[in-house]
Amino acid sequence: MPADSPTPPYDALAAGYDVVMAHVDYAEWADHVLDLLDAHGAAPRSILELGCGTGSLAIELHERGPFRYLGTDRSAAMVRVARAKAELHGLDDLRFDLADFTDFAVSEPFDAALLLYDGLNYLLDEAGIEALLARVHAALRPGGLFVVDQSTPANSINNEAFFADEGEAEGFSFVRRSHYDREARLHTNEFELTVEGATYTERHVQRAYTRQEVAALVAASPLRPLGAYDGFSLDPATDASERVHWVLQRPA
Repeated sequence: MPADSPTPPYDALAAGYDVVMAHVDYAEWADHVLDLLDAHGAAPRSILELGCGTGSLAIELHERGPFRYLGTDRSAAMVRVARAKAELHGLDDLRFDLADFTDFAVSEPFDAALLLYDGLNYLLDEAGIEALLARVHAALRPGGLFVVDQSTPANSINNEAFFADEGEAEGFSFVRRSHYDREARLHTNEFELTVEGATYTERHVQRAYTRQEVAALVAASPLRPLGAYDGFSLDPATDASERVHWVLQRPA
């Protein structure tokens, strides 16, 4: 039976996050990020990744570097796993720190910042996105770029049935149930987890913002929009896009 009360998101899930995310092609995502940066004339030497999770994207990007790389996450459990993975791969130059991407500061500016795989959608109100954009502006050097993606209502509507799944690995198993509230535009994933024989539940809630809503928030921010792209392409995003990658710039 699951635990009586849910644990905070990613506290227990961190132990098997890579099992849950086994379907994600991080190599493709790393290539796409660099393609987006290259399309806007950027060849970054330093990258700040917000919501870095267990460091899978960081490791893929490291192979395409070199970069001064800092990955941050608000979950201490995720940061611990990311550090352990980097150590296992012998990547001593990858840094991972604990930070909330709506309230953080860096000691020196970065050429590029990233927030991917629905990180923005975890901010359930516009004030959170406004804070994110302001903090990223402060963390970038003048002319620096921010690549951030969003999952749209179209993604939740078209793929709701595919979000429910289950899996297991040594010492870990999960069952995920998913529900999308079309009126509130809130997508909830509920996890039942077994970690080394202990049981937990986690509840993850995201808001499905429209492309127009994010565009308005960007327009009111100190960052300048350079492009909004459909999925993993360089085609312009449309109202039918399920995922949008934005490229934003701190003005020089």
